[in-house]
Amino acid sequence: MKTYVGKVISDKANKTILVAVDRWMIVPKYKVKIKRTSKFMAHDENNDCRMGDIVRIHISRPLSKNKTWRMTDILRRERVYDAEAAAKEAEQRPSDLPPSLGGSQPGNLNRGFAASAVL
Repeated sequence: MKTYVGKVISDKANKTILVAVDRWMIVPKYKVKIKRTSKFMAHDENNDCRMGDIVRIHISRPLSKNKTWRMTDILRRERVYDAEAAAKEAEQRPSDLPPSLGGSQPGNLNRGFAASAVL
């Protein structure tokens, strides 16, 4: 059974994902390696996949005009960015910025830019 590992590049359709599979080939004339990308529509029964996930797909019977692959495993999940959690963490972390940019460092309060550059 033919299987590929690729990255989910679209999950907009219901129960369908678009998976990009990269492969390297050598151009015989120039002896150069180039990367080729193939895109496959795959069936995702439970809508588990999100964009950026690394998945394994295998061939199956035709499910629609363009869909002949099924997603079998999610190998790695893509991290989801949470803006609220990032803002809260940034408030709790001490600032490493110089005072001229809004940070606070106790020893350099009266020194200007040129004085700090001479060090």
